[in-house]
Amino acid sequence: MPPLQPGNTRLASSPPVDAAAERYRRYVGKTMLERIPAILRIAEEGLDRIAVENLKAIGRAVAANAPMVMELGDWPYVGWEDLPRRINGKRIADAPFFDFEYWLYFRILSGTRFLKSRVDPFRAIKHKDMDAHLAWAEEALAKITSFPDALRLSLDANADDLSQTSAPKTRLEFGREQLEIDPSRLRRLNIVADNFGIEFLADLILAVTAAEAGLETHIHVKQLPMFVSDVTVEDVTILLDRLGPPSKLSQRLASAVRVQMIRVNSNSIWSAPKFLDGVPAEELGVGEGILTVLKGDLNYRRAIGDVSVDIGTPFGALPVLPAASMLSLRSIKSYCVAGVDRWPTGLSRVDFPMDGSIVAVQRIPARGSGAPMQPAPVPADGLSRMRRLVRRPAGPN
Repeated sequence: MPPLQPGNTRLASSPPVDAAAERYRRYVGKTMLERIPAILRIAEEGLDRIAVENLKAIGRAVAANAPMVMELGDWPYVGWEDLPRRINGKRIADAPFFDFEYWLYFRILSGTRFLKSRVDPFRAIKHKDMDAHLAWAEEALAKITSFPDALRLSLDANADDLSQTSAPKTRLEFGREQLEIDPSRLRRLNIVADNFGIEFLADLILAVTAAEAGLETHIHVKQLPMFVSDVTVEDVTILLDRLGPPSKLSQRLASAVRVQMIRVNSNSIWSAPKFLDGVPAEELGVGEGILTVLKGDLNYRRAIGDVSVDIGTPFGALPVLPAASMLSLRSIKSYCVAGVDRWPTGLSRVDFPMDGSIVAVQRIPARGSGAPMQPAPVPADGLSRMRRLVRRPAGPN
């Protein structure tokens, strides 16, 4: 039996994985053909000639199935140390898709000289419709009357993903009944964020609702601009600056921040090419009464080792599980699905859509924990702005 690998997993106790392997190949093939070229074009917007040429060179390397090369050099972010050993010398098609993705975004950030400029290559598209998104958030906030309402909003907003080339073609779901959670039984909420824009505003509404219900709420975002629309520290500070004083969301958010019921965290692991069995226990809190909401498809993949298995494979049979139990809220946009005991009636368990049409809620159990990871440095200007915004109500630019 070959060694266990992300996206190519064989389990002695599970059914044959031919169908799951085909699902993996189908997803990767479409991604290479359609999504990767689109992502590179998105990153070109507003960049100088040299950066654009570097991005085009990445596209040619991907199209040619070139050997991957990665040298970290002065890369200051913790958790990437093992990736060069895993990929160097492998052709793109021979590497687990998970490793390829992180190599790709490392190359994008290197090619756009992110370490020097600190310019997010995806900033333009992420912030393009912010005023419309803020107006949406005000209307959405007015309709939220309970903690389960806010969880449902956060779930449904995961369909908003700028890295996708097409919108969901239908609407199917399972597990929504698991959102009927009584906040009085909790003391802390973790939100592991995914996409900026409407989804992150929905997550802020969830955070405000939780804080006002007495839950200490921690929002976990990335230090690095990854996967096109992922939320970074910089995105949070810009968004808080754009929330004007008349905004109800701004007022309620500022009140919760002032009494330290809402905090924004940015541990290195959220951006690193690591699975979530390595999340430090103290990052999510320890003890009873903690709910960790895990947003999005990539975070789900990281939580269970990015496996491609039969969808009914029990979580307990997987080689990787997260360091803390998690409530996954996502639209399914990849091959990675496990632990399913209820599936939409009439839907194939093999050839199902991977365009976000299936909205899923699953509780992922914990198993063990990894070595603590130290936070990597956050740009000084972003950190100071965050501290300033925490100390005062957010206002206009």
